[in-house]
Amino acid sequence: MFPEGNVWSTFMLILLLATGAPAEKICSVLSNHEVHMGSSFHIYCIFKKECNRLIYQDEVSLNYRSFNSTVVIMHIVNLTRTTTFTCKCRNEPEPCGTDIVPGYPPAVPQNLTCIQEGEFGKVNCTWETGWETHVKTTSHLWVQGASPVRYESVAVHDGIRSALFPVSGTQSDFSAWVHANNSLGSANSTVLIFSLHEIVKPLSPKITKVECFSRQCQLYPDNTQNIQLVEIRYEEQQDSWNTVSFNNTQSTRSWSITSLNPYHTYTFEVRWKLGPTRGLWSEWTRIKNKTDEEAPVTMLDAWYIEEPSKSFQLFWRELNKSEARGKIQQYIVTVVEKGTHNTTALLENKIIVSCFPCNVSISAMNSKGQSPPRLIQLKPIALVPYKVSHTRVNNHTVALTWPRPGRADAVTEFLIEWFPVGRKQPPQWTRVERHLNTANITGLQPAECYEGAVVYLHSSGTKKAIFNRISTWQTAPQQSPVPSVVVKSESVEVKWSEIPPNKRGGCLDHYTVYLKDSANKIQNFSVPYTQREFTISGLMLGHKYTLWVSAWTTAGESPVEHEQLFKHTRETLDAKPLAQLIPVGSAIFLTCLCLLCLCQFSSVQRRISRCCHCLMPSIVPDPANSKWAKECTREKGEMKLQLHLSDSSMSEEEPNTVEVEEFPQEKLPEDEPVSTEETLHPVNPQDESAPYQHNITSSYLKSFSNESSSSDATQASRSTDITVDYISTHGVMSGGEEDDDEDDGDEEHEAFDFFPCPKSPFLEPLITIGGKLTLDSVKIDCSDFLDCA
Repeated sequence: MFPEGNVWSTFMLILLLATGAPAEKICSVLSNHEVHMGSSFHIYCIFKKECNRLIYQDEVSLNYRSFNSTVVIMHIVNLTRTTTFTCKCRNEPEPCGTDIVPGYPPAVPQNLTCIQEGEFGKVNCTWETGWETHVKTTSHLWVQGASPVRYESVAVHDGIRSALFPVSGTQSDFSAWVHANNSLGSANSTVLIFSLHEIVKPLSPKITKVECFSRQCQLYPDNTQNIQLVEIRYEEQQDSWNTVSFNNTQSTRSWSITSLNPYHTYTFEVRWKLGPTRGLWSEWTRIKNKTDEEAPVTMLDAWYIEEPSKSFQLFWRELNKSEARGKIQQYIVTVVEKGTHNTTALLENKIIVSCFPCNVSISAMNSKGQSPPRLIQLKPIALVPYKVSHTRVNNHTVALTWPRPGRADAVTEFLIEWFPVGRKQPPQWTRVERHLNTANITGLQPAECYEGAVVYLHSSGTKKAIFNRISTWQTAPQQSPVPSVVVKSESVEVKWSEIPPNKRGGCLDHYTVYLKDSANKIQNFSVPYTQREFTISGLMLGHKYTLWVSAWTTAGESPVEHEQLFKHTRETLDAKPLAQLIPVGSAIFLTCLCLLCLCQFSSVQRRISRCCHCLMPSIVPDPANSKWAKECTREKGEMKLQLHLSDSSMSEEEPNTVEVEEFPQEKLPEDEPVSTEETLHPVNPQDESAPYQHNITSSYLKSFSNESSSSDATQASRSTDITVDYISTHGVMSGGEEDDDEDDGDEEHEAFDFFPCPKSPFLEPLITIGGKLTLDSVKIDCSDFLDCA
């Protein structure tokens, strides 16, 4: 409001106001505060004394014209907004001024209506004010009954005003109008003439209860006194109203809405009227409720696919809300195979059935009952050589056409199944009436490859015609296969993985295998899309190669990636046999090492030695050929053979002796076996401290203990054909009985009496015989023996 730079005048004005000193204005402004929008007019500033005058319009200096020494005139043109005008003397702190607002006179009020709220309520009149005046405007409702009465109005919202007036006595006919005015003008509405019975509007209905069954709902109002007409509208889906009208009577207690669907939520709206010609319709009252359930009456739509191991995967679609007629709690699946019924309750809409073949029934169950069963015979479907053609409709739809079967092969209906190639997901299917041979399959995704079949459903069986490689729109594959290379003698074997279905860009047409040598010469080989391996021959030894594989659709080729580098050399060819030889050799070495470690235990040594006895030939030398035997043939009777045992308690000067008797060799028949089991006992068997006191077997010398020197026994043995004990240099010597465990092995030891102890890497020689066995060596030193048993 103040000119820039006059800081001192502003400070003085603030100081005077703060101290309460009276400040007398030096001037005054003469003008209207409200003017017509866009008008031109004059403003007068009257000063009380002569001074250096300043005039401002919204703090902008304004040119003026002096009427005389104290009056200044300003001419304002086309004022369209509220503006502040200020007049002051340069050296005076107190200015004078005014705010001028441009505006419009009031418009004529429109759409005057009056309604009586209830039979005994006040009358409410509303109207539209018209345009915005921008200045203060008042509106009054005038009502002419017995005498005119003016009522103040209130704003309802922008552009709408209303006023209430009471009704008293028996007056029923009225006239009403609206008067609006402001400083710029005034206006009156048209006169509205009405009677109360025409404008009475009953209060909104109050619904106390809504009781619903599966097909109808009953609405109960609070009070229907004096109400003659009722209108009810209901909707199942938004903005889809159905309207029902009723003539109400005094005895009416409820209204029934029929033809509803089970298990649906409905919105009900109710309004009423006092009579056909009396009053107005009330406002709507809204209420919601849900109808009850019913048993489903629609069969499930089910289909199956064959799985390995004589099983089937069965799928079915969920019923929609109208078909289900309630909340589906479970599905009942009954499998009938060879007269046996197996029933299963499921929550999901699929099952794997292991039967071949069998009949299956499926039904849906809610709280009121089951749907009719869908009967399906599960068995492999035979193929027919029919050609199914397809035509692209748009990016999501394809039209299929198939040949009709012969008249003798009647079809009950067709079923079309389809699914994306390479994706493990339930198939989609649709059923087609038997008189049609074309159908559209929808919901297809662009850049996706589909396959499927048209199934001919007969009363006697099922057949199907296969179709594949269906795509609505294709792109080049976004990814290339990943190859693996196996180098052979003069070729290379290439295998590659499948491209993920979402990266194929549609139906694959073929693969291309690229081979680039060290000279950058590229060879390419085309491979059908059904094949994922290829062999390239004619490779040169010592050359390096680069290999990669690409995939093709009708729209183009996949990018170059996953290159494999390899060199065709002999080392590469021999790498596989060498790789197999190393683990085999390692296994053999570890096995031998473990056996050598185990053989360090004496018990293992004894068991291996027994096994080795079985592997040696049982050659028995003839004692008649020995020198000793020839010299002794002249002597009859008893002979003494001294056997030196190595014992810590005995010395070589005093050896123990064993008395033996040799019997002359008798001729036996060739087919009779000769008993060759003889045993040599030590002289002192009571000495259990001797380290070697085990039986030493022989085929030639009969042993006598110290107690058995009787010649009668000798004669008895000589005259009989019984088995006698002899000393043999092939005998196995061992120590005395150390424990009971070693005694248990005597029976096993007797089976190896004719075998010498074998030489092994962990056993020393048991008997040293100098390479030739004779009976001259009868004095045997056992100090060097190991336990061979």
